[in-house]
Amino acid sequence: MPGRRPAALPSPATPSADELYRLLVENVTDYAILMLSADGRVVTWTEGAGRTTGWSEQEVLGRSISIFYPPEDIESGAPERDLRTAAAQGRCEATAWRVRRDGTRLWASVVITAVSDAEGRLLGFGQIMRDLTERREAAQRYEESRQRYRSLFENNPAAVCSLDLDGALRTANPAAETLTGYAVDDVAGAPFWTLIAIDDRAKVREMFAAAAAGEARTSETAITDSSGRRVEVMLRLLPIMVGGAIHGVYCIAEDITERKRAEAERETLLLRERIARAEAEAANAAKSDFLAVVTHELKTPLNVITGFADILSDGDAGALNPEQARYVDRVRAGAGQLLGMIDDVLAYARMDAGEPVRLERVELGALLAEAAAGVRDAAREKGLEVTVERDGPCVADTDPRRLRQVLMHLLGNAVKFTEHGEVRAGARRDAAALTITVTDTGAGIRPEHLEHIWEPFWQAEDPLVRRAGGTGMGLSVARRLAQLLGGEIEARSTPGEGSVFTIRLPLARD
Repeated sequence: MPGRRPAALPSPATPSADELYRLLVENVTDYAILMLSADGRVVTWTEGAGRTTGWSEQEVLGRSISIFYPPEDIESGAPERDLRTAAAQGRCEATAWRVRRDGTRLWASVVITAVSDAEGRLLGFGQIMRDLTERREAAQRYEESRQRYRSLFENNPAAVCSLDLDGALRTANPAAETLTGYAVDDVAGAPFWTLIAIDDRAKVREMFAAAAAGEARTSETAITDSSGRRVEVMLRLLPIMVGGAIHGVYCIAEDITERKRAEAERETLLLRERIARAEAEAANAAKSDFLAVVTHELKTPLNVITGFADILSDGDAGALNPEQARYVDRVRAGAGQLLGMIDDVLAYARMDAGEPVRLERVELGALLAEAAAGVRDAAREKGLEVTVERDGPCVADTDPRRLRQVLMHLLGNAVKFTEHGEVRAGARRDAAALTITVTDTGAGIRPEHLEHIWEPFWQAEDPLVRRAGGTGMGLSVARRLAQLLGGEIEARSTPGEGSVFTIRLPLARD
């Protein structure tokens, strides 16, 4: 009706204090809140207690508080002791292990409070328990991480410092104190680049600015220690990130003084070696050029001598009487010997000059026969027989000119040092290599001389050697030629019985 106010809605009834307390307890689910009887049995149960321990109200009401304690605590009487403490002192607080229904443990904060009536008679106990397991594990992880970092920091062989964003030194490990010679307390708060060698400070300050902006930097530099000594270091500057923000810069320095010194010494040695090699190569080239020129110039007049000796021997300039013919033969023999010496020196010079190997398909039996024919006249004069042993065809891919030189040296040497008996040469091919042997029945070589016979110009102090003459280069040239062909020569000898020289060549040569 007009002018009449509408009826007001009824206001909800205000809950009593007991009801408010009950609602508060029931809605707190992060804590286990329960009441215990005076003898420690569960009287009330809440949702928070169920969530914390896993027990249901029906399972736990009337049971002893000891069901929440680990077995070892039950055995030691901890539940009864905690209740006695709470009864005597009004409350008992503990942070300890408790047990859930499934047997797993939780780290809990527990407060047991004595509940008494107005006359002071004990009615029971109130218990509040909070699960701190996750917090404890997080704290343990943090502590473990902190200890790991501290261990790494303290025991790191590299110098490690932390700097603020202004470059002031905050912390330093023992290795940093050893490297710089300063105690950290003496330089704390000082700009770290005051330790850097003056000529490197500008570069290091630029590195620090980049690290303070979030970019790591690494460079070789130098510091000046407390004694004024320059120390070469590998410096690394890294941003200190906390919560996504840069709070400072780590400085890590490693002493590389010895390494730098070793590198400098190695560079010096390499330079000296290159210089020495260049000088040796120049000297070797000069020697080779000299030998080539000299031998060529010697062969020119020698060819004239042998040419005119041949004319006299053939009778083109008139008949010779027997004595004159013998003299001309001596001239021709001496010229031939001298020509052989010159050829040895020239071959040695050509090897130093690096003359290339030219491969051809060669039948070794024919090459051996050709080389043997070249020494038969000299062997015949001494009453020796030179034989070539053939066991079927033996074909090789090698340089025939070089191999012929090797065979001529070995066969010539065998004839030269054999007074009685024979000289034999043979070749065979197996799955691994080509093998050529030259065997004589000469005086042999003493064991202490076997390693020296390959040295150029070396000759034993032996009457037979002195009588045979020569430059002492034949075997040296033979070995080097065999090596150019990819092979090797070895010698076996028995003094008084003879020697065996063995050439081994590869089956194929690139």
